[in-house]
Amino acid sequence: MQRVLFVIDQLASGGAPRSVLKLTRAMLAQGVSVTLIALSERLGLEVPEGAEVRVVPFTPRGRREKLHRYRLHARRLDAFLAEYEASFDLVVANLHQAHQVVSRSCLADRAWLCIRSDPRQELLSNKQGWRRRIKRRKVCRLYGDKRLIVLSETNRHSLASIGCRPREVQVIPNVMELERLQALMHEPIAEPEWAERDFCLYVGRLAMTQKRLDRLLRGYQASGTDLPLVLIGDGDRASVEGEIRALGLEDRVTLLGARDNPYPYMRRARLLMLSSDYEGLPNVLLEALACGTPVVSTDCLSGPSDILKGELRRGLVPLDDVEAFGAAVGDLLADPPAIPATIVERYSPASIVARYRALGGA
Repeated sequence: MQRVLFVIDQLASGGAPRSVLKLTRAMLAQGVSVTLIALSERLGLEVPEGAEVRVVPFTPRGRREKLHRYRLHARRLDAFLAEYEASFDLVVANLHQAHQVVSRSCLADRAWLCIRSDPRQELLSNKQGWRRRIKRRKVCRLYGDKRLIVLSETNRHSLASIGCRPREVQVIPNVMELERLQALMHEPIAEPEWAERDFCLYVGRLAMTQKRLDRLLRGYQASGTDLPLVLIGDGDRASVEGEIRALGLEDRVTLLGARDNPYPYMRRARLLMLSSDYEGLPNVLLEALACGTPVVSTDCLSGPSDILKGELRRGLVPLDDVEAFGAAVGDLLADPPAIPATIVERYSPASIVARYRALGGA
């Protein structure tokens, strides 16, 4: 039996931990043994039955320990592994803290570091001038001469663009649990008024930064469509409601809040919209396509251009062109593109697990 170790910052919230748990579930289904080491006591997400979870936390005390927190945490991880006495065929570190700690540990030479965001955008976007140069050097030092997993070809190009020279890079996207999604999308919609209506849809965090709901609302307005817009998600609701009022869209936009199962809404929607400044790999685009719903998305870093190929590229628009966003919404509503049945096959559990197992020699 192949044994896999995932090291991750926390298992409490966020897209990355959820993606790792989906991958864990897929690996267990194929007879792979999976151990998860969380570097924080922040837990809470449901871990698939059969996976082993260990917690190896470290809380620095004082300025000196804070300055050397990654090295000290790596020592604690090494001590745990020495007592654990288990061997692994594949080791993958996920998220920034895990990358820093594992790179200083006994796992450094054999671990793969999985980068789940675009290094050019997320790690460098808020740095200017000399601060940006310092940050770039730190990123290159962390990932240079390492074995990396990235979610898209765009991520690979971003590493090269900032001067980072890894030892090896493998592009392996997230797992999509297609069978589960296809079962969930046929469940009834909770609100009867939306069960029979056509509408446009956004699913994700309500945020003016990164997700750019201001851009989405203005693009929706520019489209001229008479269809209502439904927003599903939690976040900065007050700012979004303020933008809706400023644009005079109170009667056309509905905020439903978060939904445990957004897939019936995706299946019913005529169109899904994404307006982000950046993503890792936007699962919501893949999920909408799997539900048979076309999408309009900004051509942001990273992922949309990797997903929207062929006729689906009609829904890919320049980052800051609100008029183009609106035109694409109108175009796809009037003439929806064909969605190939094969579009999500490369994200299937069997395909993704096989690629990970190959990294471990299976």
